[in-house]
Amino acid sequence: MKLYTAVSAFVLFVVPHFAQAQEAPSFTGLKAGVEVSRERISVRNDPGAIGATGTASRSGIGYRGYVGYDVQLGNVVIGAEAGLGGGGKSVRQTSVRGQYLVDPGLTYDLTARAGIVVAPGLLVYGRGGYRWLQTDRITAPVNGARIVREQTDGGATYGAGAEVQIDEHFSLRAEYDRTVYDRGLRGNKFAVGAAFKF
Repeated sequence: MKLYTAVSAFVLFVVPHFAQAQEAPSFTGLKAGVEVSRERISVRNDPGAIGATGTASRSGIGYRGYVGYDVQLGNVVIGAEAGLGGGGKSVRQTSVRGQYLVDPGLTYDLTARAGIVVAPGLLVYGRGGYRWLQTDRITAPVNGARIVREQTDGGATYGAGAEVQIDEHFSLRAEYDRTVYDRGLRGNKFAVGAAFKF
């Protein structure tokens, strides 16, 4: 977590000073980027499986690639983005009747964002949209056969972040998002990334 904090501090506080030294480029344009994240998946009790109660959660490293398009109108920036990623760690619930495991897989999302350019080359924004998560659900009862099923859960995702336009083609950003999936799943993600604008 210390690495993400240090990178975020660099993106948000150090880099803008370099951007201010020259004419800040516009955020308008088509861009493609990559990000690495710290993702925390939470699973609420699943009475239909093994009767587990409470909430189990686990954090892991995730990754994502994305494409998007932004338009800057004065100091206001609006845009849309589509992403594809994966990562995270399996979450396990245990009861006297057995174990229930949720193994996260591929994620994909469609979101929009809107923000304000608060300093030359520095954008602060909010994001909202929809995200899907493919999972393997494994039920392992103490007395009975192990059951594995694949399913895709979807839910609203929202968050906020900051992006620094280094030059006409390159930017860095840090972002926090939360997703409320179906069937008792929750996701929290802190990500740092870089993008190239065409």
